[in-house]
Amino acid sequence: MAIPNRDLNAPPVPALLLTSSTSLLCASSFDEKDWLKMTQELVAKEKLDAKDMSWAAYRASQGSLTSYEPAIITLLPMFVENAHSLAMIAHSMRVIKAAVQHVNPEQTPVIALDQPLFALAKQIQWAIPEFSEQNIVVMLGGLQIEIASFKMLGKWVAGSGWSDVMCNAGVATQGIADSFLTASHVTRTRRAHQVTAASLHILMNTAYEAYKVNQQGEEQGSLLSLEHWKEAMKKKSPNFLYWDFVLKLELICLRLVRSFREANFPLYINALQELIPWMFAMDHPNYARWLSVHYRDMRVLSQTQPDVFKHFNDGSFVVHKTIRAFFSIALDHAHEQINVIIKGEGGAVGLTENPAALRRWMVAGPELARMVQEFEETSSQTEEHSHHEQKSAVQLTFFKDVVNTVSYFEQLGNPFQDEGDSLMAVHTKDIIDDAVLHTIQNAREIGEKQFQLIVKERFVYRTKPVTEPLKKNNLPTFNNPCKKMISKDKARVQVLKEDCSLFSRLYIASQTRDGNLEEFFEYEDQPWPPSLSELGQLRGG
Repeated sequence: MAIPNRDLNAPPVPALLLTSSTSLLCASSFDEKDWLKMTQELVAKEKLDAKDMSWAAYRASQGSLTSYEPAIITLLPMFVENAHSLAMIAHSMRVIKAAVQHVNPEQTPVIALDQPLFALAKQIQWAIPEFSEQNIVVMLGGLQIEIASFKMLGKWVAGSGWSDVMCNAGVATQGIADSFLTASHVTRTRRAHQVTAASLHILMNTAYEAYKVNQQGEEQGSLLSLEHWKEAMKKKSPNFLYWDFVLKLELICLRLVRSFREANFPLYINALQELIPWMFAMDHPNYARWLSVHYRDMRVLSQTQPDVFKHFNDGSFVVHKTIRAFFSIALDHAHEQINVIIKGEGGAVGLTENPAALRRWMVAGPELARMVQEFEETSSQTEEHSHHEQKSAVQLTFFKDVVNTVSYFEQLGNPFQDEGDSLMAVHTKDIIDDAVLHTIQNAREIGEKQFQLIVKERFVYRTKPVTEPLKKNNLPTFNNPCKKMISKDKARVQVLKEDCSLFSRLYIASQTRDGNLEEFFEYEDQPWPPSLSELGQLRGG
C-alpha cells in the first residue's frame, strides 16, 4: 500500500476553532495553587498531619468517586507482522472498525496510537476516503504525550543541577535521578517533578517573606504584592526567571496528567495548547508536528464527530478501570497495562520459532489475561475505594522528600533570593553563557510563534503540507551552550600559533634571566595531553 501523494494537506477547518483559546470554567482551580499552598503549610509545621500531601492523593481527596461504570478492557488477537507500515495500519483500522460495528453498530471507532503510528494513520485518513475523519477518530496516545512532555522538561533542566539536587536530597540515587531527564520511568519522573514543584513553591514564598522583612521601615506603599514582586524579580534575576519557568513547566505537565485522571476534556485541550509551543522551542519536531495535528483534530471534533465530542466532554476520552477518584487513565496507558499482564508470565518467549504455537498464544493470550483479571477482581474480599497513594507511609515519604529538597536548595542558595545578573548552575555555581539566558527569556515566545505559524500555514490556509520538515531552533541550554565550531585544520593552526607564542615568550625571558628548561617542562603547557587527546577530544585508538 502506498500514499498517492507524500506531501499531504490536512482537510480544511474553520480558522476560528484553531485560533481561539480554550476557555475553562473556574480556570483558577486548575493552577494547583491550592495544593501548593497546602504543602507549604504542612512543611511549615515540620510535622505531617493526617492529610494527603502528595499531588495525586490530595486531588483524590478533593474529588468524589467516579460515576462511570468500570470499563471492560481486552485485546484483539495480535498480528505477527511489523506494525510500522501503511498496509498494517490500514488493515488494523479495518479490523477495529469491523469489531466496533459488530459490538455497537452506532458507535464511531476511536483508535489511540503512539506518535510514529499516529503519523501513518493520519496520512491514511487524509488520502483514503474509507478511513476519513468522519468515519474514524484517531488519537495520539495520552501516555506517549505525557512521556514526551517530561522528556521536554528534562531537556530544559539538564545541566542546571536539578538531578544532583534530587540525588543529594535523597529523592533518588544518582543513576535514577539522571534517568528523570529522559523519563525512562514515567511514574518516578512524575513524582520527582511533583516534589520539585512543591519545593520551588516553598522556596519562592520563603524568598518573598525575606523580602517583606527587608522592606520593614521603608516608606508605606513601597511593599510589592507577591505577583508584582515576582514580575520585578524575573526582570532582575536570571536565576529567578529560570526556576520560575521550571515550576511553570512542571505544573503544565501535571495539568495534562490531571486531565486524564479527572476525565476533563476541556482541561486536556488546554494542557495541549500550553504544551505544544514548548515542543517547538525545545526541538521535538515529531511531537511538535503531530501533537499539533492531534490538537487540530480535538478542536474540530465538535464538527467532524459531534456524537464522539459529546461523549469526550462527558469523560469518555479516557479509560475508567475502577470507581476510585482521580484514577482514570489514557487509552494507550490501559493498553500498556494489559500488555504487561499478557507478557508478565513468560509472554511469547520460546514460541517464536513455532508458528502454530505462537498463533495459539496470540489468540488465547488476551482472553486468558481477561479471565485472570476478572477472577482476581471477584475473589477480593473488599473493594478498595481510596487512591493507592492515600497511605501514611507514602505521604510520610513525600513529606520527607519535599523537606530535604527545600533544605538542600537552601544549602546551595535559594535561587529565588538571588539578585545577581548572571545565570548560574545551582550545584556548581558555574556562570552560564549569555546565549542560554537569551533562550530562557525567549523560548516560550519562539515556540508560540512557530505553533501559530504551523496552524495558519498547514491547517487554516493550507499553503504547506503537514509533512514538510520543521526547522530546528538549536537554542543554547545549560547542557548544550552555544559553541562556535571550527574546523580541525584551523584548530591545528591555532595550536601551532599558541606553541610559537609560548616559545617566543620563553626565549625572550631567557635573554634577561637564566631559564631552566628541565624545570619548565615539569609543568603542563597545554590544556590537554597531546598523547591522549586531539584538540580536546579523546583519541579513539
